[in-house]
Order: sequence, then C-alpha cells, then structure tokens
Amino acid sequence: MKILKILFVFLLSIGIGYSQYKDLGVEFGLIPTRVFGNNGASDVFQSGNRESTIGGGFFGFQTGLLLKSVFQISESGISIPFGFEYVFYRAAHRVPLAPNVTLYINHNIDVPTITIGLRYPLFKLPFANVKFYSELDARGNFVGKSNYKIRIDYESFDSTSIRSVSNKDFAFRFGLGFKAGFLGEIVHPWYANLFASVSYLNLLGKNNKRGELLTPDPRYETIENPVYNFQIAVSLMYKF
Repeated sequence: MKILKILFVFLLSIGIGYSQYKDLGVEFGLIPTRVFGNNGASDVFQSGNRESTIGGGFFGFQTGLLLKSVFQISESGISIPFGFEYVFYRAAHRVPLAPNVTLYINHNIDVPTITIGLRYPLFKLPFANVKFYSELDARGNFVGKSNYKIRIDYESFDSTSIRSVSNKDFAFRFGLGFKAGFLGEIVHPWYANLFASVSYLNLLGKNNKRGELLTPDPRYETIENPVYNFQIAVSLMYKF
C-alpha cells in the first residue's frame, strides 16, 4: 500500500510538471544493482565460527526497476530528474550438511528509493544526436524489513524443518549518487540512456544498534558500515 502511495505521488508530479515545462521526458527501465563495501551485505550467510556475523548473501547483481521524470530547464540541456527506484535484494543458498540432509537459506530485502538530482550535458557526440552527461542525485532510501528463512530437509526421514525470522525492521537512510551516461535519440520522441552509477546508500541516518544495513541478524554487529551500490543499465525515455 505504501508503494502505491509513492507511485501515485510520483505520477502526480509528472502531471504537474508537464503543465509547467515544455521539455519533459519520462524514463523507465531495469537497473541491475550490485552492492559492495565492507558491510556484510555480500558476505556468506555464516562461516564456521559460531560467533561470526551473518552475511546478507547478496552476491552479484540484483534486480531493480527505474521510473523517472526528467524536466529540462535550459536550452543547453540541463535537466532536473525526479525518480523512483525499487531494488529487490534476493539471496538463496543450498548447503549439503550431511548425507541426505540439505540446508536451504533465503534472505530478502526490498529497497524503494526516491531520487532528485541535476543532470548536466558535458558534450555532444558528432553523430546520432548523442550526448554524454553527468548527474548528481540526492536519494531517500526506504530499507524494508529483512526476511530470513532457514529450511532443513531430512530426506531419509521425509521430514522438513522451517524457521523464518525478521530481526531487522524498516529503516530510512539518506544517500547520494553519481551517474555518467550517454543519452541518444533512437526515433523521435524515443531515446536510449546507457549509464553507470555509484551511490552511497546510508550517508546519513546510520544506527549502530541495528547493526549492518543489509544483513539479517544484528548479533555480533557493533556498527553500521557504509553501503555502496553500483548500477549499469540501459533505459528508455519518451520526450513529450
């Protein structure tokens, strides 16, 4: 329900913006997202040490969605992008514990993000109406509850043990992001945007009592370390 409200506000802003600005674009696409940094998010769930922290298990790129309105405010192409992103952090591991005994671990966190920034065209390429730009974004990150599920299958006894825990509640963090990319015309009014971005998820609002931001359990965690995201993607833009 909260996500629907956020989307409603976002779409309303597009309508208001269209009534005030001549040059408006709507951008959408998939944004593969990879978390990095010394923060436990991409660590293994658990090492052999019983008193070690439990990692988030988020290896590789995670699925993300992007919806953005872009308002051009000058003839030179300077724009204000206002956007909504939704990243689905998903981890699933299978560990053989013994003959006919298998451990399955799942960890899920959803992170919706509201962004507003400044996009500045640096130069235009001499073909296909392509511009190279840089962008700086302020980011409000709504980090969802951590859902951690453990399942053990005992095949010899045809038995299964399941335990689900949620030891970390919703949290809000303010962050910053930097993006660089190429925006080029396909067939007017359609444009393609090829970009790479790096963002700081929890620049402000850290809470050491909660432990790391994207791990499932606060035990043995004494600090919330910086969390960074890397994204590389191609999105589509429709210009009105």
